[in-house]
Amino acid sequence: MNGLKITIIMWVIGTSVGCANDQPLGHHVANLRAEQVYNPNATKENESVIPSGSGERMEGAYQTYTGVESKGLKGTESQVLQGFAQ
Repeated sequence: MNGLKITIIMWVIGTSVGCANDQPLGHHVANLRAEQVYNPNATKENESVIPSGSGERMEGAYQTYTGVESKGLKGTESQVLQGFAQ
């Protein structure tokens, strides 16, 4: 019985040590972000470029971005949503 307790305690200690991790939380995500982004400050530098709004107001920005004009859109129609439907 005493040998079983020692075996269980050693097994618990062994598995706990196997789970130890010296890396700080989020270390891998931060490394991945740094590797994927050429300019880490791009989100802050381009805030003035991104227009705010939705629906018809954004349609003009989308048409300028894609270089395709569509004058037949009315109301809540959207060139973006039509592209997904196809």
